[in-house]
Amino acid sequence: MILLQLFFLLSAHAATDLILYNGRVLTGPATQNKWAAAVSVSDGMVRKTGGNSEVLKDKDEKTVLIDLKGRVVLPGFNDAHLHIFTGGLSLGRLDLTGVKSLEEFKARLRTYDKKHQGTAWIFGLGWDHTAFKNPVYPSRQDLDSVVANRPVFLWHIDEHFAVVNTKALEILKIDRNTEDPDAGKILKDASGNPTGMLIETAAAIQSHKVDNPTPSELKNAFIAAQREALKVGLTSIQGGFTHREHENYIRVVESLHKEGLLKLRVGYWGELEDPAAFLSHKNKFKHIPESVLKFTHIKGFVDGVISSYTAALRSAYSDNPKTSGPANYPAEKLDELVLSANKEGIAVALHAIGDRAVDMAVTAFEKSRAAIPGFSLRNRIEHLELGFLEAYPRMQKAGIVASVQPSHMIYDTEAESYNDARLGAKRVQLAFAWKNLLDHNVHTAFGTDWTVMPLNPMVGHMGAVYRRHYNGKPAEGWGPKQKITMA
Repeated sequence: MILLQLFFLLSAHAATDLILYNGRVLTGPATQNKWAAAVSVSDGMVRKTGGNSEVLKDKDEKTVLIDLKGRVVLPGFNDAHLHIFTGGLSLGRLDLTGVKSLEEFKARLRTYDKKHQGTAWIFGLGWDHTAFKNPVYPSRQDLDSVVANRPVFLWHIDEHFAVVNTKALEILKIDRNTEDPDAGKILKDASGNPTGMLIETAAAIQSHKVDNPTPSELKNAFIAAQREALKVGLTSIQGGFTHREHENYIRVVESLHKEGLLKLRVGYWGELEDPAAFLSHKNKFKHIPESVLKFTHIKGFVDGVISSYTAALRSAYSDNPKTSGPANYPAEKLDELVLSANKEGIAVALHAIGDRAVDMAVTAFEKSRAAIPGFSLRNRIEHLELGFLEAYPRMQKAGIVASVQPSHMIYDTEAESYNDARLGAKRVQLAFAWKNLLDHNVHTAFGTDWTVMPLNPMVGHMGAVYRRHYNGKPAEGWGPKQKITMA
């Protein structure tokens, strides 16, 4: 089925600007099966839906008419979780998505190096060691064998760890004596020397030191990302403003709005540990209409990711019984941070992937809600890849939003999914359990997590409905009891 997305349409006059007719127009929740044949748009707003003849009566000589020829029109998608600037920047950087071996990894780096000789650093992202024929981390020596004369910094696909070459380690002043940061790790070999792998905050902290795009680069990145978003039907976005992505990034949105170039509605996220900065930015940019830029949440990371054993589980990893994954905060500290933000009227979004991290997030939100009279904030859990049955009624009662990304369970082939091995046959049945969320009436939002996963929201829809990998397997779906309908 061909889908035609209805985007923002800006017009200077109040006449009927656009009429789409002879199609199937979704006019309400899909579960209610409300459809019309035509829709008209005036000054960026839907004016009327109904039958062809009824809607076409409003046309004039300036109205743009589009015969849908039976195609479907959907409202623009809201992406509840993506990284808009990272995504825009990535369009010009080394793309390592889909590499299946260390040899292919090196080949792409070699090609990129030859074509981009003018930059001080090579930045890239998208490699996934779990998809390699030999699923081990690349090392600084692997990168050195291709590029040794300038620094290289390459993020893993989930953007929770990175590999750098020796030149980068020298510039970053990382050696055998460098200690691990809080909630991070610098991997070292048997001799005590850095391997080039930087885990969690060890990667993030170093990235912030050297990867600082200019305002012009940021603006171009947003414009490029916006172009790609509109192609796949996204008209509003949330997230992607954590870490260093603050005032310079907001000013890009402000500038594009002033120039009439902003076509997306943007939800801004600050940092959990700096609510004062969030409130300062919100006040400083209050002249920007909330219909354009809305300051919605501050985000914190309760844990990491399953692929690197940094997601916090309630019991040990099935394929690595020495660890159950670290939590980034003591429970008491997390409770304190959430309550402090909520008291200031700021909603909180918590990255929580493992079931122990999810439990910590739910508990913190429950305590905050109980402590604040007339509570009305929309606290949310990001990802929630491994839940547990007792969590869902608690989430519903506490009004916690589940912000999930169904594309995270899709790989090229079912053999590339590491979740079964990491979680084990029994526990994996509770992974990516979106039907459980809906069955318990938990308010659920979908996002892409671009650039971690593709920007097209239909990839996530495919995952949620069929739960198959790109090769169409398994035929019955991975965890088929958790399938949901397209509606």
